Amino acid sequence: HPNIVAIMNESWADFEDFGNLTLTESPMNYINSVSNAIHGHAYTSVFGAGTSTSEFEFLTGNSMNFLPSGSIPYQQYVKKETPSMASYLSSLGYYTIAMHPYRAAGWDRNLVYPKLGFDEMHFQEFFTDSPLVRKYVSDEGNYEKIIKLYEEKDADTPLFLFNVTMQNHSSYSDWADYDNFSPDITVEGSDSKLLPAYLSLIRLSDSAIQNLVSYFEAQEEPTMIVFFGDHQPADSVVRPVWKLNGKDDADLTDEEEALRYKVPFFIWANFDIEAESD
Repeated sequence: HPNIVAIMNESWADFEDFGNLTLTESPMNYINSVSNAIHGHAYTSVFGAGTSTSEFEFLTGNSMNFLPSGSIPYQQYVKKETPSMASYLSSLGYYTIAMHPYRAAGWDRNLVYPKLGFDEMHFQEFFTDSPLVRKYVSDEGNYEKIIKLYEEKDADTPLFLFNVTMQNHSSYSDWADYDNFSPDITVEGSDSKLLPAYLSLIRLSDSAIQNLVSYFEAQEEPTMIVFFGDHQPADSVVRPVWKLNGKDDADLTDEEEALRYKVPFFIWANFDIEAESD
């Protein structure tokens, strides 16, 4: 029963996987190098928006394929106690926490999380002293709160913590309005203003998760980190990537269209696991 820290990172995607993308720096240098880990890709049911859909699928194991198109399960279907990863782990003796550094009522999370079996939940008010990137709580500040909750837990009780981040949320055009972020990755052959901003945010996520992994490497309690993206960003960000590959996002093959739903993940542990890739 290791501690399990599951992080669904906002709009986290791997555009280098599309091909023909030359950058001044890879935004995922650390993540791609993480050892003692399982690396792979998953397919989401949404892109550009709809975070709670991926959240619902991950936590419950239910597929959106069996619900009407356009459904929002958190607001339409989770009206009573619903089996989930949280309730199952609770039955094994885990203490379960859900955490999101934004509004509690977003997607009705404050109503849904207790029905999914979470013992505790934290929202925007929990992060009043956390550093920001643009107007959102940074991943670095977010993970500092994970460490705080881990250090406060009962040493004899395993922890399941589910965290939905906020740092990389759109819009990617307003960064000049803030003095706490400036894009530092450039894209060869593209005049897009949005893509470099997005990729620079992803690089900050890479640095932040490195610090969290380093922290748990030093801990004695067996702990696993599950890290994945909720969906890709909007078309306005992805369109320049297609253009660099000689494609128009309005005229994609089915196989290319499927790439819009592809997100990376990795599973790391501070104890030996069998490393895999894809």
